[in-house]
Amino acid sequence: MTMADRRERLQNRLGPEIQAMKQQCRTLLLATVDAEGNPNISYAPFVLNDRGYYVFISDVARHARNLKQVPKVSLMLIEDEEQSRQIFARRRLSFDATAEIVPYDSTEWQRGTLALVARHGEVVQHLSSLQDFTLFNLIPEQGLFVKGFGQAFKVSSDDLVGAIHLQQGHLSR
Repeated sequence: MTMADRRERLQNRLGPEIQAMKQQCRTLLLATVDAEGNPNISYAPFVLNDRGYYVFISDVARHARNLKQVPKVSLMLIEDEEQSRQIFARRRLSFDATAEIVPYDSTEWQRGTLALVARHGEVVQHLSSLQDFTLFNLIPEQGLFVKGFGQAFKVSSDDLVGAIHLQQGHLSR
């Protein structure tokens, strides 16, 4: 079997799992930093778009202010604890990403807001009428899909999967 055949089999096996996770998760975790490098973790409801993930966040929230100061973010979708077979190895998809502010009332802002309303309900219409809410598009770069113990796979921004060569596994004491 050639390397290309192995990549194709891996993509055919894991690609649908990644897509299913993106559809099942309604929120994502966000790790941000402020201008001084102080970390913050939070979450936001999201909707997928052709370039990334739309999130609508109030400027009152620390993570929105952080994204405006430092537009680098780490995001993660993670399997629900109740559905996990092993709590120490929950399935998860994470990406390093760049946050772009979608200009208020632009065509993209209208499209993103409508998509968030369709996925998360009427509350988004109310939030979009408030001046302190910003629509961000989180543009993924390189990522990681962890399926379980010892099963970590590189994921590109367009969800192409690649194997990671583990240099060292878990060691016994």
